[in-house]
Amino acid sequence: MKIYLQFPTNTKIFDLFVENKEYILWWNSKSEKEIAWFFLKNFPWEVMNELSPQYETNFVAIRKLKKLDKDIFNKIEWIYYGSDNCEYLAPTLQEVEHVFEWFYSIKNKYNIEGGFTLVTPYVWQKMLNERIKPVLDFLNSRKVKQQIEVVFNDLWTLMYLKKACPNLKPIAWRLVNKLLKTPLIDTYWNRAHVPGELMKNKKPKEIEKIQKQIVEYQNKFYNSSEISFKPFLKFLSKHNIERATLDFMWNRDTLYKEYEVGVDLHFPYSLVFTWRLCDTSAIEQPERWNYAIDDICPRTCFRYDIFYKIKTVWYQLIQRWNAWYRVEIDIDKVNKEFLENSKNRLVFSPFI
Repeated sequence: MKIYLQFPTNTKIFDLFVENKEYILWWNSKSEKEIAWFFLKNFPWEVMNELSPQYETNFVAIRKLKKLDKDIFNKIEWIYYGSDNCEYLAPTLQEVEHVFEWFYSIKNKYNIEGGFTLVTPYVWQKMLNERIKPVLDFLNSRKVKQQIEVVFNDLWTLMYLKKACPNLKPIAWRLVNKLLKTPLIDTYWNRAHVPGELMKNKKPKEIEKIQKQIVEYQNKFYNSSEISFKPFLKFLSKHNIERATLDFMWNRDTLYKEYEVGVDLHFPYSLVFTWRLCDTSAIEQPERWNYAIDDICPRTCFRYDIFYKIKTVWYQLIQRWNAWYRVEIDIDKVNKEFLENSKNRLVFSPFI
């Protein structure tokens, strides 16, 4: 099994890994204590009143990956670069040029066969013109052996790819292929509230039977995604899209199966929701609390890590920029056939 690494747009994080390549390419030879110390020593801005759960998530996730394959970090084949939600975290042309140059220098040095994927957020007209289009034009002009890929999260980006960038290969990311991930699912997973109309003149055993049926239907729905939906597959085929993305989710046993398209399985941060309001920016500027992101972005997300403790769920909820994520680390529960399928990829984000 090969692994694909995703780096966020934050250049502090990216440059840190650039300067410490051995921690990427030879994580297999590092103990968990060494890895934990590396994160603690190099990410001090993540620590506020309490230790960020991202630290624990990182070295537990690495432990889980090494459990799947003890040599997995010797099999890094591809780099994904970019954040997938806030349009103000769309990388600039200069950032992409820097990352692209670095990747192809180590690609040649370490004989990495894979290539480069740019991750783009959903954008409005301003960022589409100022950042996305110049970056896509640059990548479209590169002459490399492996076709460069671009993750899209909105139709504007996809349409520009189709119109102006024939050399780039689109991937439908997790905002396009949706899953239901609200914390309430896990709180009431095996319970159901029977509507009043169905309870009329019913005996307790009959109501219990209806509840079981509802739970059965719920489980079927929670284990489904749009890449099983024929109209969505038709849309992908129409635009020559061969890959779509799924978040790794606990207790979705029948979700990870054979699909008509290749699947990027994203691990360990599963997106719960995203919106144009940015609560993170309100930490330093409270007046921004209920306002959508505007032309002035303070990038507070580079300095703070927000996480939530919810008593009814077992996992961590983390807020980064204008999105919420839930930590899902039990990747060893996914069936091996899915992970070893050559069409599928395991995309690991050390940090978001």
